[in-house]
Amino acid sequence: MKVATWNIEGLGQYGKWIRLWRWIVKNQLDVVAIQEHKKHDHAGMLLCTKDFKLCYNGINNKYSGCLLIVRNSVNFTVLFDNPEDRFIMSHCKLQETSYICINVYAPNSPADRVKTWKDLALAIQHCIYLQIWTDARILLCGDFNMVDSKMDCTTPSSVISSQEDMVWSGILDMLRCKDLWDCIGGHTLRYTYHSRSHKKAMSRLDRCYYSHVFMLSAASKMWVDATVLLSDHNPLLVSLKEVGWNVCIPFSLPRIPLRVDHSWMQTLLFKSK
Repeated sequence: MKVATWNIEGLGQYGKWIRLWRWIVKNQLDVVAIQEHKKHDHAGMLLCTKDFKLCYNGINNKYSGCLLIVRNSVNFTVLFDNPEDRFIMSHCKLQETSYICINVYAPNSPADRVKTWKDLALAIQHCIYLQIWTDARILLCGDFNMVDSKMDCTTPSSVISSQEDMVWSGILDMLRCKDLWDCIGGHTLRYTYHSRSHKKAMSRLDRCYYSHVFMLSAASKMWVDATVLLSDHNPLLVSLKEVGWNVCIPFSLPRIPLRVDHSWMQTLLFKSK
């Protein structure tokens, strides 16, 4: 499964749409999590094209933050749509594998983020007992507008506060998710956000968390695409490939010669007499 998350800073310009579609097709993406789409006229709508489904969250006259673009070959169902436009939760099924995909666009204010995390926690508790959740892989991605550690930013203001961290850590524990960057990322391009007003302000605001990291094969990878300049955020791409356990089993096992314990047979025959 190939996934991308991107704060595109508005899709009102016609040229942006064309470049976005070309980029999606070029990278053969299955699911694209967009933040800050600003398409107010499409808020709360599910649109279908020849190859993709587009699900906008929120209601009219709100900020219109999250958009999910899903390839038609992926079975797709919306589980929870946050009316404040801050996150959308969906169930995706690709090749008999289920995924719970959560697209998040967090507020800039720490106090507002705490409210968003509490709303997200309630939404998770509402959906976690669904049958489709049982064997699903959890993918939490988006623009979180904060970082977990100082090494992920050049300005201390982006680091999560202790009060916010308690709520945020509870969400990750509930989902059993880990930061994919620590597992399959780690290349030279680390920061996804580059401030236009403060040139030295950079941070890793855009992230992906995954529940089943132990099942990922060495072919899985994550990278930052710095070739597209449509926003002050760079898109983050993830290729999830799990270990094929059937491949580990030899197709034809060599015959093992039968070993006969003669001493045991002699003892058994002696007792039978």
